[in-house]
Amino acid sequence: MKRLFTLTALVAFTLTFLHLETSAQGGKPMWTKETKSGVMWQKVTPLGQLVTLGSKGLAGINTETGEEMWVIESLKNAPESSYEAIAQSPFISMSTQDGKNFCIVDPTAGKLIFSAGDAGLEQVTDKYFLYASAKILVIGTSEGGKKTEMVMADMTSGKKLWSKSGAFTFTTAVKDLGNNDVLLTSAFFAMKIKADTGEEVWKMPLDPKVANLTSLLTMLEGFMATKITKEELMAQLITTPYKPDIFILAAQSKHESTKTDSKGVKTTTISYNAVFMAFDLQSGKHKWASVVEMNYPLGISYPCEDGLIISSSNSGNINMLNYADGSRMLGKKGGGVNLKGSAAGAAPLRDGKLLLVSSNGSNSTLAALDPKSGTLLFDKSAKIKGTVSYTELLPNCVLVGTNEETNLLNSTTGEWLLEDAIPGGASVIASDDKMVYVFNTKDGLLYQMNVDGTSLKPLNTTPIKFQGKETANGIEIMNQGIVVKSEQNLALVEAGGNVKFNKYFPAPGVSGLRKALLIASAVRAAYYTAAFTTYSAAFGANAQSIQVKDPRSKASKEISSSLSQAFGDAAVTGAGYTATYIKMAQQRFKATTETPEYNLIMTAVDKSTAQLIQVSKTTGEVMTTIPLGKDKNPIYDVDMVDGKLYYMKDAVKMECYKF
Repeated sequence: MKRLFTLTALVAFTLTFLHLETSAQGGKPMWTKETKSGVMWQKVTPLGQLVTLGSKGLAGINTETGEEMWVIESLKNAPESSYEAIAQSPFISMSTQDGKNFCIVDPTAGKLIFSAGDAGLEQVTDKYFLYASAKILVIGTSEGGKKTEMVMADMTSGKKLWSKSGAFTFTTAVKDLGNNDVLLTSAFFAMKIKADTGEEVWKMPLDPKVANLTSLLTMLEGFMATKITKEELMAQLITTPYKPDIFILAAQSKHESTKTDSKGVKTTTISYNAVFMAFDLQSGKHKWASVVEMNYPLGISYPCEDGLIISSSNSGNINMLNYADGSRMLGKKGGGVNLKGSAAGAAPLRDGKLLLVSSNGSNSTLAALDPKSGTLLFDKSAKIKGTVSYTELLPNCVLVGTNEETNLLNSTTGEWLLEDAIPGGASVIASDDKMVYVFNTKDGLLYQMNVDGTSLKPLNTTPIKFQGKETANGIEIMNQGIVVKSEQNLALVEAGGNVKFNKYFPAPGVSGLRKALLIASAVRAAYYTAAFTTYSAAFGANAQSIQVKDPRSKASKEISSSLSQAFGDAAVTGAGYTATYIKMAQQRFKATTETPEYNLIMTAVDKSTAQLIQVSKTTGEVMTTIPLGKDKNPIYDVDMVDGKLYYMKDAVKMECYKF
């Protein structure tokens, strides 16, 4: 937008300047309210709602006015430690003071949607949110821990729909298929049930060789359920658009054996084995003649177009199973191929090829696999220091970030394009559709290149050095330049390379003061990441956490055009949960993708006095100051997406500041 330097503009500039100067002396609250009871703790939910816990119960607060909207009295003793924002949902959970009555709350409606006590459960061991079917599946114990039950509740009303007990409740994995269909696996069986009634559509032994022993296996499973734990038996349920008529079970079991030698010395040996079986989704019939068994612990499982990539979690062996018959497709006689270290993740490359990441002690290695030929493409694996957590597929290379450094990979040859990796790692990488920026935490320089480039060059010549023994842990692309930041430091590098400012704000003497602020910042960062990158799970992979950024890919575009993964994505839309929730999630997602013009920093006035300051990312100047005085344990929370601070001035007075 073209700006003209007119008298009006000059007046506006002057007023803005005066506002900054005035507000820097002390921010004024948006509202102040007397609470109806003393507040022990407060939290901002993933959707930006505010809940407080007082002597009267859990209360929902109108974030625009401070008015109390609802109270759930039964939760008045819930400790702060029991609060949890439930991933990929609009819900929160907590327990009463004794820790037994596990409850799920819908803060939008202000109601309990599930109470373990009301459902007859004394202790909850597992919970699954079935968004496509709008249900909640909960497993727990009753009758003093003597009985295990599975309970299904309606997600919108909280009504208990049905419950079952016995062997049926030993569940190792759950997958919501939508259309009221749910897959479950147990120690010996795979089954499909109707979410609303619990009716079994089909139930099939995991191993086709014992398909005629269903009754015996059912009896054994009831016994096994009391003898083994989820750690000893775990499972993954894998579906893929490449074979939409099947699903694959990947399971791992743990075995311990003890031997006593002639001197009475006991030696315990622990071993693992992974098994795989494909089933027909509609009938439950086995698709393979026998289970595929591997003598190693279950690693990543990645369904690509040509088959299911499987791996060991403690060795470099990797293989691919044929969707049609389960045959092993890689290596000599199906023995697989070996990576340098155990597989840690996979990401798609061009032309159907895969980038494979493996962990080798304190280092990582990268290889490329051509699933069609079954061969590894690099003559030599590429090594990089640290654990890979980020990959970005660029037109002419792959940007790879670990927790320690960053480099550019030639995905054809496996060679690193930078002779020396850049210290700093994934946390100090930023890119848009034109440029890539990487901050070097060792030399203090910001490096850049065009997205279609293959070499990073320094942007600034004056190094950025942070005080307080801090290292940069984030960078952001702004219209005015690139922001480099840590908890107490903030710097801006302009497009021409000039370091406009480099500011340090001393941390308060009481480290606990920053806790809520750092948590809020981390939550927003996670939302922002989910908005612009896809985890490899978006491509169907299990058991990996490498972020895969490729805005040109179909998968990324589908995610970015919908809601952030952090809000349940299209699954909630499919469930038809509530129009209110969808609207809030969409607004939240949009706000997440927009970089705020400021940072919030907790800083010290002196050794015993703290304040929260709003610092402009474009000028480095303090815009607003909120004094916290000598309060060593302030009750506050921050919404970094909506730009609000909620602070208990005293036990019954809450203030809201809008930034």
